[in-house]
Amino acid sequence: MKSTIALSILAIGLIAISTVRGHENVRGHENVRAHENVRAHENVRAHENVRAHEKVKLTGYVVDVVCAADHTKDKPEDATKFASEHTKECASMEECVKSGYGIFADGKWYPFDAKGNTLAKALLEKTTKTDHIKVTVEGMKHEGKILVEKLTEAD
Repeated sequence: MKSTIALSILAIGLIAISTVRGHENVRGHENVRAHENVRAHENVRAHENVRAHEKVKLTGYVVDVVCAADHTKDKPEDATKFASEHTKECASMEECVKSGYGIFADGKWYPFDAKGNTLAKALLEKTTKTDHIKVTVEGMKHEGKILVEKLTEAD
């Protein structure tokens, strides 16, 4: 009888240990699944960042943000006409310089990042044109702005 009780206790102990290990394995699988989910989300975010940083090369007219604000919803041909006639004198005014710059290309408005603003200001100071200041911008499109890598005067 004592050996039966001892075997029963031993069996109960083994069942208990087996159950605990089973739960640990379940938790282990849950951790693996959670880790896989994190990796999957990271991959999705990385893919979105690639799309969010789309390479662009645009040619159009440089305009300051203050003046562009009234024309961003114009018909493409009207926006282009306005932008082409925008003057160096206006774009060089203190308020306009502080507002930053962007480009009207194909009738759409694309504001520049801080580097682009600095490059646009330097380009405006250097150009001999008084209006029809056409530029080519190269960079990455991100969250509605152009992260400018290069800005050159176009013909």
